[in-house]
Amino acid sequence: MGNHRIDPEYYQPRYEELMAQLSGAKAVPLESLADVTDGIHGSPVWVEEGGVTYLSAKCVKDNYFVLTDAGQISKEQDERNPRTRARLNDVLLTTVGTIGNTAVVYEDILPANMDRHLGIIRIRERASVDPYYLAAFLNSEFGRFQTLREATGNVQLNLFIEKIKTLLVPIGARFNEVGEIVRKAYQKQRDSENLYAQAQALLTAELGLDRLDLSEGLYSVRRASEALQAERIDAEYFQPKYQRAMEIMGRSGKCIQDIAHLAKRRFNSRPDRPFQYIEIGDLSGEGHAESNTVLGEEAPSRAQWIVRTGDVITSTVRPIRRLSALIEPEQDGYVCSSGFVVLEPKEIEPELLLLYLRLPSVCEILDLYTTATMYPAISTADLLNIPITLPEDETRWEMVDKVEASRQARREAKRLLAEARTEVERMIEEAQTCQVSKT
Repeated sequence: MGNHRIDPEYYQPRYEELMAQLSGAKAVPLESLADVTDGIHGSPVWVEEGGVTYLSAKCVKDNYFVLTDAGQISKEQDERNPRTRARLNDVLLTTVGTIGNTAVVYEDILPANMDRHLGIIRIRERASVDPYYLAAFLNSEFGRFQTLREATGNVQLNLFIEKIKTLLVPIGARFNEVGEIVRKAYQKQRDSENLYAQAQALLTAELGLDRLDLSEGLYSVRRASEALQAERIDAEYFQPKYQRAMEIMGRSGKCIQDIAHLAKRRFNSRPDRPFQYIEIGDLSGEGHAESNTVLGEEAPSRAQWIVRTGDVITSTVRPIRRLSALIEPEQDGYVCSSGFVVLEPKEIEPELLLLYLRLPSVCEILDLYTTATMYPAISTADLLNIPITLPEDETRWEMVDKVEASRQARREAKRLLAEARTEVERMIEEAQTCQVSKT
């Protein structure tokens, strides 16, 4: 076959079936319609602020971006690397880790640059291929099997540029129509983000955290008795700005354990029963959790807690990353990692608890209680003792409604993306059937 491969995985019967369907749909190599490159190969020059967003493979998911882990590189490094600078309608493809995730660059995430673990696909104007259709195709079964099949390596798989160029893509006006469905999904995702941001701004203002004095003096003084009471002697903990935040958060005299129950529903795996597993890497930066199917005999030791509809899970590891999520009805009975605390709201709406735990000011306080350096984590006891003050009822329900509307918009986006993938796969199968009939 001229591909210089002798590994049996490459020749799976299902792969051969899919290749036959692509052939029937007259698919063409990606390099015939687009230029393919990758990101910066040098080490990033990180800056705290005033830089340019630096996209990595962790930032690109199945037709959406998660920018929680995106750092910033200096403007000077960005200017030295114009080739790798993200452009409107670039199609980005992950080439390490979870290989094959694809999303389209849109205006809201610009300016940005990217690292070498992202393939950059730039469709030529004369090719007349909709980038949103291409992203839907690459995220479909017909795209996924190719990116996985062409990846090479032992410890860590890699998909190289030369292999990306050989990926087969069906093209034509009918296929481009799918792009409109994907565009609607992207708009729904942005609607979801905007609604959530509005709810967060309401809660921040209601609690008075938007008026918090974050200025730092040259020094501050604390009594030894205060250090003994807190059982802390690190200067970071006693910074006045954090103490002021905790005073606001603690006005009610209540803490997390007063308004939510710690749920410990122990999971016991069975070899003959697969399950849906949520780990820390499955949480997005917007308060949603994805999952993966795991075979019972391959259950990781950290798969410990069963979650139920309405639970709020929050990561004890690096809480500054704001990794909390609300369990959806379809996720009832899923299993989550022991790296999460599972909270069952009692005197608070789940949407409001999620909103509170993801407030930047609250996450900074959670981060103060972490221990260790390489793998900083907050203990369950400390998390449950974090103070909480709830807003007045008249604004409380407005926040809950906005969070729910945000989640509904995201669900609609997922539905549209699933519809787009299904439509792509249907058209390819239909084209191959027609080709066989003609023959």
